[in-house]
Amino acid sequence: MGLSLSRGTMARLVIRVAKALRPVMECLDRDIRGSPVLGMDETGVQVLKEPGRSPEQQSYMWVARGFYIPDKPEAKSMPLIRFAYHDSRSGNVAEAMVGTGFSGYLQTDGYGGYSKIGRRPGIDHVGCWAHIRREFHRLYVSNTKSTLAAQVLNLIRRLYTIERKHRQALDDKTITQEEFLEQRKTATQPVFEEILTWLHDHQNAVLPQGNLGKAISYALGQYRRAIRYVDHWLLTPDNNAVERAIRPFVIGRKNWQFIDTQAGAMASACLYSLIETAKANGHEPYRYLCFLFATLPPVASDAAAVSRLLPYRLDPKAY
Repeated sequence: MGLSLSRGTMARLVIRVAKALRPVMECLDRDIRGSPVLGMDETGVQVLKEPGRSPEQQSYMWVARGFYIPDKPEAKSMPLIRFAYHDSRSGNVAEAMVGTGFSGYLQTDGYGGYSKIGRRPGIDHVGCWAHIRREFHRLYVSNTKSTLAAQVLNLIRRLYTIERKHRQALDDKTITQEEFLEQRKTATQPVFEEILTWLHDHQNAVLPQGNLGKAISYALGQYRRAIRYVDHWLLTPDNNAVERAIRPFVIGRKNWQFIDTQAGAMASACLYSLIETAKANGHEPYRYLCFLFATLPPVASDAAAVSRLLPYRLDPKAY
């Protein structure tokens, strides 16, 4: 815009904007907790000035990705993404993000911090085939070129082939959501059984502390959760959509490296939430934020009016 502003001035302005956006974030949090499906992930971030902690200690940016589904027959699901900063990687942070009212499917990687919330009544904990695959892929691309790892990779590839085929039919509206669920379950069941048989057959045939033994152990530990994605039409074999949502933050972190204060970290979480949700719903982020900043102040105390400004409720062509 041609203005020369110091880094400190810009940082303070972002923090002030984030405080003014609290009504918007409250609506986003409510809708996240109302989603039938949530994916979660977290990544490290360094915050220099945190009370009682040294600048070198690791903090975390958590991300939850859910869906808003309008009250219309066969309505399109609209993605929503919520970043949240915390100085801990404890599972209690995940519990606080989803709140006490969430019930549905929670899809995560194998990090143990999600286990407690995954055992909560009303929550079905779903695993991630991409993380299972990753263990075998690392072994395959190493110098050994393991043929055993290749066998598992081929089996997992069949799951993704089935997913693409049936998901495309659902997107093309040649099948209904109910037909999609039924057909996907029927197609994946024999592959699931073949994978489990392979894992059991090879579990005792390799060294437990070897790379292949560790990959098999991880896969068996995650198997029962990983096959549950077929139970809901919004679930896919992996949690990659959440990892894609968090990637802009990770790329940014390589440039700015750290955050100065907790207030800055929380402001970043707020703005990343809005920008990534806007992008996911077809908005041009800068244009959307300009519209939001101009429209929000007169209606900030009206929760219903604020909710209509959220990017997954607002048509990109409406402003």
